[in-house]
Amino acid sequence: MIFFDLDNTLLDHDGAEQDAIRSFVARYRADVVPFEGKPEDIWREITDRHRARWRAGELTFEGQRRARISELFERPLTVAEADQLFAEFYAIYRQHWRLFPDVKPALEQLSKVSPLAVISNGLNRQQQAKLTETGIADYFSFIMTSEQAGAAKPDPRIFQAALKFADKSADECWYIGNHPVNDAQAAQEVGMKTVWLNRRGLREKVHTRVVRSMAGFVDLVHIQH
Repeated sequence: MIFFDLDNTLLDHDGAEQDAIRSFVARYRADVVPFEGKPEDIWREITDRHRARWRAGELTFEGQRRARISELFERPLTVAEADQLFAEFYAIYRQHWRLFPDVKPALEQLSKVSPLAVISNGLNRQQQAKLTETGIADYFSFIMTSEQAGAAKPDPRIFQAALKFADKSADECWYIGNHPVNDAQAAQEVGMKTVWLNRRGLREKVHTRVVRSMAGFVDLVHIQH
C-alpha cells in the first residue's frame, strides 16, 4: 500500500493559506497586530507555534485555531469572536484549495500498481473535504487522521493506526510526505519505505529516499515494485 501525507504533499496548502491570509488581513488591516513583511509570514509564525502546542497535547484542535486567530488581532477576542473570525478565514482558505499540478497524473499511475491511502494531521471532516473538493477522493481506500488515531504526526501511533486499519506490515508500505521530520523520519522509524518530497529543494539532511516531485516518486515506486 502507498500512503500519502495531504497538506503540502498533495494539496498546495501553503499557497492556499497565503492567498487566504492576504485577503483576510486586507479586510481587517486596522485591527490586526502591527507586523513587518508579508501577512503570510506572521501567520506562519503564529500557526507553527500553536500547532506545536496542539501536537504536544497542550491545546485542542479548536483551541489552537482560537489561539492563532486571537494572536493575530490587537484587541482581546472572546471565544465566540475567535470562532467566528477563524470560520471566516477558513471559508476564504477553502476557496483557494488546489492540488499541485503533478498530483493527479501521479495518482492515476500509482493507483494501477497499489491501493492508496492518506495519513494526515487534522479533523476527519476537514481533510476528507479537501480530497473530495479537489477531485481525488476516489483514488484512496481510506484516510487516517490524527482525530481518528488519537495522535498527530510525528507520533508513531498515527502510522501504526493506519497500518492496522489497512492490515499491512510497515515494510510492505510506502509513505511520502513533505516534512523531513514529521513525515519522513517519523514514518521511517515505524518501518515504512519512506520518501521525503522536497519540493522546495531544502538542504536538510535526511536518511530516507528524497524526490523533488511526485513524478519522481512514481519513477521510484516503479523501479522498486
